[in-house]
Amino acid sequence: MPTTQDRNTDLPRARQPGQPSLLPDWMRNPPPPRTTLGDRVAGGLLRIPGAPRIRRAWWAWRERQRLYQRFPNAVKIVAFFASWAVALALVLIAWGLFSMA
Repeated sequence: MPTTQDRNTDLPRARQPGQPSLLPDWMRNPPPPRTTLGDRVAGGLLRIPGAPRIRRAWWAWRERQRLYQRFPNAVKIVAFFASWAVALALVLIAWGLFSMA
């Protein structure tokens, strides 16, 4: 029968806080990401007066909730009656065209 000490050696043990890390230096302290062309262009465009305000307004506009998201059932009911009205108008137009002949 294995003892408790034998069972504990099979399990991986967490690194104790006082011990040095086994990771290489480039993983513990990675270099900063390179600046891409898009980052440089965006940085230049943000120096234009009023650009941060325009960017915040654009983000707010993109994050807004549409009516069909806020009131899904009401939009479905309105869409049902609107499609019924369009179908009725098409039938009446077709009936009127065929009755002219």
